[in-house]
Amino acid sequence: MATSLLLHVDADSFFASVILRHRPELVDRPMAAIAHVFIASANYPARLRGVRGGMQVHEAQHLCPELVMIETPRDEVEEVSDALFDIFRDSARAVEPGSMEEAFLDIGTTDIRVAVDAAQSLRRRVARELGIPISVGIGRTKLMAKLASRAAKPDGLHVIDDAEAAELRISLPISDIWGIGAQTVERLRLIEVAHLADLDRISPEELRRVCGAGMAHRLDRIRAGTDDATLNPVETRSSLSSEGTISGYNRPDWTPSELLEACVTRVCGRASKADLAAGGLTVALRFDGGDAPVILKHRMPSATSDPRAWLPEMLRLLAAAQQPGLIAVKATLTALVPPERVQQTLF
Repeated sequence: MATSLLLHVDADSFFASVILRHRPELVDRPMAAIAHVFIASANYPARLRGVRGGMQVHEAQHLCPELVMIETPRDEVEEVSDALFDIFRDSARAVEPGSMEEAFLDIGTTDIRVAVDAAQSLRRRVARELGIPISVGIGRTKLMAKLASRAAKPDGLHVIDDAEAAELRISLPISDIWGIGAQTVERLRLIEVAHLADLDRISPEELRRVCGAGMAHRLDRIRAGTDDATLNPVETRSSLSSEGTISGYNRPDWTPSELLEACVTRVCGRASKADLAAGGLTVALRFDGGDAPVILKHRMPSATSDPRAWLPEMLRLLAAAQQPGLIAVKATLTALVPPERVQQTLF
């Protein structure tokens, strides 16, 4: 029996795309969103010049002297991410987040034409409501859907059907498999495994010795076509986070307590949408010139996602921190449980 087709949806150059909504004159110029001294996201004209996310600013400027760099509006980025996932939830029966701008979607169909129609509708809706481009890949497993979205970029749609998937399970380079790091790729290269088909010449014992039991099992399943096609929605997560900066939304007048309240309210909203309650809250405060964040923690006797329950104690702890120059806050809800288990935590 055929499994449901999966969509992998990825917002193109997400941080940069959020900025470009307000700076259309930069669409065809190399530009990048920056975070401190690093490139957070580069648009495609910048990528053509070799600029990549994670690169240091000075290195990017050396490659592309005309690069326009804009500080990442973290608050706006998080707001767009929340709206993007609202659309995902409206469009699918299950959603598994990969990051704040990408997710796997199960739309409950085995028909490629139906999946393509759904993907096109999703792309149009995101462009219309959020003003950012997304690329969508369609496949029967997470790996194939992810490879398809990679092939669709930028701002496109690609389907890996059963015939192409069968060919990829022979010819795909090991280095192109999502989730396999450079160290594992190099270890496999040393035993002359560069493509999936090369696994056929290696004994199971040698494969486990080279890359460990877990990775060996995953590679065997990919080669056999039985790899992961089951989504793990946000409802199964044990923690959720939200970040914000004093400079977000161009609001340098924000007070530390307003920033903390915004982050706590936002992450509680995410938990509430996922029908989850939290037993703990951790807030990381980053101060200008500080090497390490100041950590505040609070636990509740009964799990909740109501920000009004968390804020009084967290604001008290913030006041007690007594340091000038707060620049960023990260609020993380922990020990997440569905509401039907909240009563049990009391005992």
